[in-house]
This record gives sequence, structure tokens and C-alpha cells, in this order.
Amino acid sequence: MLDFDGVVVESNNIKHQAFSELFSAFPDHHGEIMSYHLSHNAVNRYDKFRYIIENILKQNYDQNLVEKWASRFSELTRDKIVNCLYVAGAMEFLNYFFDKYPVYLASATPVEELKIILKRRGILHYFKEIYGAPMQKREMFDDIMKKEAVKPDEILYIGDSREDYEVGKGSGCIFIARTSDYDFKGLNIKSFKNMFEIKTYVLNCLIKEGIKDGLSDRIFPA
Repeated sequence: MLDFDGVVVESNNIKHQAFSELFSAFPDHHGEIMSYHLSHNAVNRYDKFRYIIENILKQNYDQNLVEKWASRFSELTRDKIVNCLYVAGAMEFLNYFFDKYPVYLASATPVEELKIILKRRGILHYFKEIYGAPMQKREMFDDIMKKEAVKPDEILYIGDSREDYEVGKGSGCIFIARTSDYDFKGLNIKSFKNMFEIKTYVLNCLIKEGIKDGLSDRIFPA
């Protein structure tokens, strides 16, 4: 199971810059808005917009305003994400594993928008299923476990933020970090700078244990 931004493509800064531009019209609240955004990586944009309206701007929730912001955010990001660089080794990782294990994509991006981006990049076929907002990541884990008839420690989740780690840990799955622009200091987890290194690590663990199907936390030591 892979996160998208920061694991498959180098799109984190695209979204940060778009968020900053979107809320540049609120200079008195801009710093607080960006602080909230950057510390809630796993929260989807609609929930973020609700929080900003109600808790930072101190206004009544306005669905029309949320839809306006969401549309503008898509305008600012979609083409750039379609054309941005892959995380180093991401395509090699997908090419190797997609027909050997069921590979799922789990993102806070709205699911239909995510599918459009994947289709335009020509990588939709690598994933058995695409998960995105409005589903929460914990629900995604539960759904995958049910569909694959596996236990939590038979799911490997690769993410790039502390929130990814916390969701993975809370679900009981195996977590490996790709270090992007988020900090994993103080956490006893395996972290790697790119997907080349993650692919090598996963293969070494599998080969060492002679594993062909399924995963177990005993083969991925912290």
C-alpha cells in the first residue's frame, strides 16, 4: 500500500505552494492556516477547508465557498502534478512489484481527481485499487484487509509523513518511511531517501526469509 504525494511523485511542494497562494487573500490568518495545513498532511482538503472556516476564520461553514476553494486548488495543482518528477525509483518499484503483489494506492487526494492524474500519467494500471478522499486512511486499511483476507501485519504501507506512520501503526501494519520534506526523528522506523532503497530493502527481507506470498512484521525489523 503506497501513499501518493512524496512516495510515487514529488508533489508535496506543489500542494504547499498552491495552499499558500489560495489563502494569500487572508494575510492576517495566512501563517496560522499554513501551520495547520503543514501539520495535517493526511487530512483531505475538504476537511481542512472546513476547519479553516470554522476555527481560524471563525465563520459559519459555507459549502459553496469550500467548493470554490477546492476547484481553485485543483486548477493550481492538477497539471503540475501530472507533469512533476517521480520519486527516484518509484517506477522501478511499481514495475517490479505490481504483478507480484496486490499494490494499492492510498491518498488524501479526492479519489476521482487522483484517478484522473494517474490516467494522465499512464500509471493507473499499476494499482489494484485506488483509495482517496472522502474515505479516511484507517477505513482504507480495513477495506484492504477485508478484500485480501489478510491480517494487519501482512500489509506493508509506505508513506512519507508522521501522520502516515501514526495511521499505519494504529492499524497494526508494517510501515516504511520515504523521507521527503517531513521529519521522522525520534521514531524507531526504517526510513529511506528514495524508492530504489526501499525496493532493495523489501527484496532483501523477502529473500532472506524465502517469502513469496504475504508479509509479516518479523521480516521487517524496526
